[in-house]
Amino acid sequence: MARLDEIVSFVDIVEAGSLSGASRRSGLALSAVSRRLKDLEARLGTILLQRTTRTQRLTEEGQAFYQRCRQILDDLDAAEALMTDRTGQLTGRIRMTAPASFAVHHLSDVITGFLQANRDISIDLDLSDRRIDLLEEGFDLAIRIGALEDSTMIAKRLTRIRHIPCASPFLLHTLGHPERPEDLANFPALTYRSRAGRARWRFRRPDGSQGTITPDARLWASNGDMLCKQAVAGLGVIVEPTFIAATYLLDGRLVPLFADHAWSEDAAFAIYPKADALPRRVRAIIDHFAAALTMDPPWDRHLREGLTNHEWDTR
Repeated sequence: MARLDEIVSFVDIVEAGSLSGASRRSGLALSAVSRRLKDLEARLGTILLQRTTRTQRLTEEGQAFYQRCRQILDDLDAAEALMTDRTGQLTGRIRMTAPASFAVHHLSDVITGFLQANRDISIDLDLSDRRIDLLEEGFDLAIRIGALEDSTMIAKRLTRIRHIPCASPFLLHTLGHPERPEDLANFPALTYRSRAGRARWRFRRPDGSQGTITPDARLWASNGDMLCKQAVAGLGVIVEPTFIAATYLLDGRLVPLFADHAWSEDAAFAIYPKADALPRRVRAIIDHFAAALTMDPPWDRHLREGLTNHEWDTR
């Protein structure tokens, strides 16, 4: 039991970010948390955490040990959940990751509803656009936008993700309105980039023919909200997902361009590891996301209703 207590305290220290944070999280005295860590390091014969008065960081050995300990505790949660499944009540902890902007704009209320309906569930949510290795880092699932790259994972399509070009009224007054999509190549651009390489804006015209624009990027950023704010300031044209741009378009801070064209269509997926038995709590939250988002998401419906003076591709 002492070994398990040491592991629990070590994981608490890592996830809370400090000994005092772990003390508050666990309800143990600070001295007890510190003693458990010292006893654990002494028993293992290695330093797991390098600490100063202000910071702490895992050593290489500590990082490897933390990943295994986190998995052990998750397995314990799963074992207990199996015993409570007969009651039909969901229990345990869900570790998940999601893109920051998408989560803040559209998953927050969905997660709130799930937690309110399942009082014995806890969620550890990582907001990041980086591609996390779910198995390596001990996550149950990821919400991702774009194609599935890892064939060892399962992907459930949750909703359609559309893109739309837009610019501020000031920029269009200054530079004029583009007459065709290819004219956007002559405008200053603000582009999304999570990896190295030049952006490409691909589109499909109403007649079905396709085209590609290589924008002249003035700013690259890996966050769509940042790009929208810069576009509102008149710094350039953006092609952004409608789940971010809709708010700016509906209140007039941005003007839609070529909304009757289809732009770089994607989808949001729930990604999770292949397993003989997916924990019921993970399956439940995936189904909850799918029911809340739907294939015709609410932000697109609001945008169609609000853009009464603009054509909108409905294919």
